[in-house]
Amino acid sequence: MIKIRLFCLFPALVFFLSCKDDAPKMLVLHTPQQVDNSIVLTWEQPDISGFRYYMVMRASDGQNYSIINDITTPTSNAFRWEITSFTDHTYPLEADTLYYKIMAIGNETVSSGNVLFRNKNKKLLLTGNLRDVYYIEEANKISVVAYSNTSSYNTLKVFDLQNEQFLPNEADIYLSSSCTWIMWGHYNGKTEAYHYPGDNTIVCYDAATTQQLATITIPYVCYEPHTTNHKGMIYIYAYNYLYLVNRATGNYTRYQRTGQISWADYLYYDLKGNKLYALQNYNNIAVFNLKEDGSVVSDEVFQTPGSNATPVFIENSSLFMVNIDGQVKILDMENQTYHSTDLTGSSLFYYDMKAVLANNSIYLSDGANTIYKISTAGYTTSDIFTLRVVPKKLFVSDGYLYYFVEYGNNSIMMDKIRL
Repeated sequence: MIKIRLFCLFPALVFFLSCKDDAPKMLVLHTPQQVDNSIVLTWEQPDISGFRYYMVMRASDGQNYSIINDITTPTSNAFRWEITSFTDHTYPLEADTLYYKIMAIGNETVSSGNVLFRNKNKKLLLTGNLRDVYYIEEANKISVVAYSNTSSYNTLKVFDLQNEQFLPNEADIYLSSSCTWIMWGHYNGKTEAYHYPGDNTIVCYDAATTQQLATITIPYVCYEPHTTNHKGMIYIYAYNYLYLVNRATGNYTRYQRTGQISWADYLYYDLKGNKLYALQNYNNIAVFNLKEDGSVVSDEVFQTPGSNATPVFIENSSLFMVNIDGQVKILDMENQTYHSTDLTGSSLFYYDMKAVLANNSIYLSDGANTIYKISTAGYTTSDIFTLRVVPKKLFVSDGYLYYFVEYGNNSIMMDKIRL
């Protein structure tokens, strides 16, 4: 009797084990986590033979999925089996519900199920009718210029990053003419806002309080490239002359160039090398060598190879990014040498590209919706951030990359990425 029962059960046991072996493999995708305005996905390493890459997919309806990670660049994290996380910086902020799915592609395909995420914390760090922003490092605040749809005047305001709210202090400034401008600089350890209202003056404000501090008389310069050395000297490049405005004395002098550039699109200060760079939108860089007091010793013109190398200044450094025959290189102006990168293609270079050096890394906005993190040790790309917007200004502080962008119809926002 026992033998008969075992004989009858054996085929059923074999059938059960065979069905278990034939069950499709599943990739385990954990519950998505929201960090600021990004969504972090993590999953388990799949059991797959001949692994090639991961596909990270997102949908708003659980059916029509789009691939949101980079599966075209061989060096991207998609091709690394051991990296089992992805941060989504591009999901639509207005979405209430999102679905995610991960697929591992190899000799076979292993997929997760559809994982639902409910977007309950829609939050932009800073939004509104904003014209420009500047980070006040010593106060951990943002100096903001807001415009009005009903007035010709703009408003200088202060946003507290710690409390994420505007302070009550404000100042009205006139920026409606093409011959007006505002910029920021450091003087006596504090950040100041310098406003040129088009009337032969520069009005100086304490950026952290919007208190008016001084008014300096200067020549009429309309909208010319301008910058500061953050030590009390303001520079304005007007055709044949470089105007030097002394913040302490309120006086100005002018230096007549000897180089070949009679005009410029941009003017930058190199704190490390104590130099000024005047850039045309081509391949010429006018270099002004400065004394410790900010006055000019001499000037020269540095020309990058090629007909249009498009120099892009990397803030907080002596570095430029240049496009030489489709190869992206780093130009170190301290010794005027070039360093190769792993970036190629002239499509990276646009007139509104931005780059900043922080924590031994270069953060480069390509003029589209991508930010490249490039290590200064070897100048290789260590990370890529794809955003939902085109950054217009970048700065790094306290473990975050902040970016200031245009978003939607006449709406401006500032957002951040945890580094």
